[in-house]
Amino acid sequence: MTAVAPSRSPRPSAAGAWFAWCAVGLGGASLLIGGLGDWLPLRTPYARHLAAGMLQLLLATLAAACLALWWAGTARAGRWIPAVTDRGARLLTAAAVMAYAAGLTALSLVRHRALLTGVWDLGYYAQLAWQLAHLQIPRSSVWHDAPWGNHATFILAVVAPVLRLAPHPATLLVVQSVVLALGAVPAYILGRRLGGTPRAGLATAAAYLLYPPLQFANLFDFHADAFATPLLLAAFAALFAGRVGWAVGWAALLVLVKEDMALVAACFGLYVTAAHRRPVGLALTGGATAAFGLLVWIVIPGWIQTPYLALFNRWHHLGRTPVELVLSPVLQPAAFFGTLLQPERLGYLALLVAPLACLPLLAPDVLAVGIFPLASNLLSSAEGQYTIRAHYTAALTAVLIAATAVGGRRAAAWLGRADGADNRITAGLVAAALAASLSFSPMPWSRDAFARKQFWTAAPRDGLSRIAAAVPRDASVSAANHLGAHFALRKTLRLFPDGWETADIVLVDVSGRDYVGAMPDSDAFRPLLRTLVETRRLLAVDDGLAAFGPGAPSPDAVARLIGLQAGPAPAAAGGPSLIAARVESDALAPRETLRIRYAWAAGMEGPGVPCVAETLAPAAGPPIVQRTRPMFHGLLAGRRWPAGTLGYEAAGVVVPDTAPPGLYTWSATAWRDRDDASCGRPGSDATPLAVAQLRIRPW
Repeated sequence: MTAVAPSRSPRPSAAGAWFAWCAVGLGGASLLIGGLGDWLPLRTPYARHLAAGMLQLLLATLAAACLALWWAGTARAGRWIPAVTDRGARLLTAAAVMAYAAGLTALSLVRHRALLTGVWDLGYYAQLAWQLAHLQIPRSSVWHDAPWGNHATFILAVVAPVLRLAPHPATLLVVQSVVLALGAVPAYILGRRLGGTPRAGLATAAAYLLYPPLQFANLFDFHADAFATPLLLAAFAALFAGRVGWAVGWAALLVLVKEDMALVAACFGLYVTAAHRRPVGLALTGGATAAFGLLVWIVIPGWIQTPYLALFNRWHHLGRTPVELVLSPVLQPAAFFGTLLQPERLGYLALLVAPLACLPLLAPDVLAVGIFPLASNLLSSAEGQYTIRAHYTAALTAVLIAATAVGGRRAAAWLGRADGADNRITAGLVAAALAASLSFSPMPWSRDAFARKQFWTAAPRDGLSRIAAAVPRDASVSAANHLGAHFALRKTLRLFPDGWETADIVLVDVSGRDYVGAMPDSDAFRPLLRTLVETRRLLAVDDGLAAFGPGAPSPDAVARLIGLQAGPAPAAAGGPSLIAARVESDALAPRETLRIRYAWAAGMEGPGVPCVAETLAPAAGPPIVQRTRPMFHGLLAGRRWPAGTLGYEAAGVVVPDTAPPGLYTWSATAWRDRDDASCGRPGSDATPLAVAQLRIRPW
């Protein structure tokens, strides 16, 4: 009988060389891809440069992981990788939890004060939690006046006592940061048990806290989904600790988070049964599946008087019924695989696994627990679902961290103990987590321009507190999306313009950031603002924000809204003239909003509507933005604008996707249109003035 030679792990030198060459290759590819952005097969320059830039950062992240894997196997690495005791690792994890909670709370509050939160979603959840805090059945006035609104988020009962103690919508932001920070505890336990060393547990907790999708979810308003992350991680930690009953209990709580989390609990039950040979998992699967069916087909449709999929089907391009959606790979293979293989969706997958050194790919059995949220995100028609910059990664984050711990153990077993596998895996994971944080996280040190714009360079709106003083606590409110979150602790909150005729108080932003419908629309907002001025009393105006209440129209409303004040005497008869202008930022990327503040001086008094034409044009070629509009939202149409006075306004325009990178000039032309209140075209004597030069970045 011939003896079978035992399998051998790769020799240390061979494995080390392989990692070194991988680092060199990935680093070289990262440098090369920057020059190939214009050749990518995407529709617009912005999409091409964004894809190239993110691919560069992804490759650099993986290169850093490979370099750390190589370095950790060298002799000199031993001097720099200190031993950590269990007690020391636990203390460091506790310190990291507190630092994360404090830091992300601070960033969340910066975002909130800058009016970057909204009725959707912070205001919606705050209203429900506030009613629970007062022991009322929570009804959402924002969504169909239905109990629990549009989702079965029973977990909000946990938030209600805290909100009762600290009655402010921002309390939910603090709770969310603390809840997500606590997920590092089961992450440490999981890494410690599977990695076998305190250092492995600490590395897993660090990778969790540094994980960009976790941080983006933390900073994207407030969502009940956030509770799923620590709950599911606790379930995995208990399972690998051998406490199956606790694991099933933690996973069962997912049903209280949101209706779709019941499917994650059901898959976790199957994993417990199939991978860990514990039949109790089938009980969890059956119960969670029954709960999902009850919520989706009976409870929620009963609340909103509409079938669930009629409102929440973001996969209608694949099917209209659950059966059609499940069978779409067979019934509509072109639509299914055409959606799945789009570059931005493949990029989403890469952004999920690269910060974890791709270790989750070594644990497909664990990844299967997240199959439903992953498929939901990848196949959705809503762009926010297949990006790491929203809250839809909540359950996936827990699954991926658990898969990282399992995948790390399998990678170490493949490398073999002789090759310092534990040190290698720990170093690679930490390096990837740090590199991803530097590359595309929402932290202030990130290279991600979107993150800096949304969470770090946001300017607080100081006038908000003075506007809030004019709003009684028991008043019904119709508010612009980004204002409503600050006034959500009341029975009736509507998303402007809904309810503006009947609400006690109407809150709008006259500085160009108001919302009508799904997108900023100044043409729709203009007549609404004029109607408010003509039918309601202006209670307060500050920093471009205005509160209208009941009562006779204020005779000085227009003057207050445009900041009318004495100015220089007009040099000659004619239309308005530009006195000063300022752009908020002189460097923008496509899809960002260019915001401009003007000071206009009246010419000699006369009939007509003051108008302005604006263009954004490169040094050579046609303008990429060209529009005309009434000045001051048309508030001066049919009104006197006394000669020798100044008025102030703010305007905004979204830089289109089609704008190639380069230097641009923003120009404005002012005139008085005597015949057309819609401001058709400037007269031949109107002179364009260059307001500012700005640079359009690639992404």
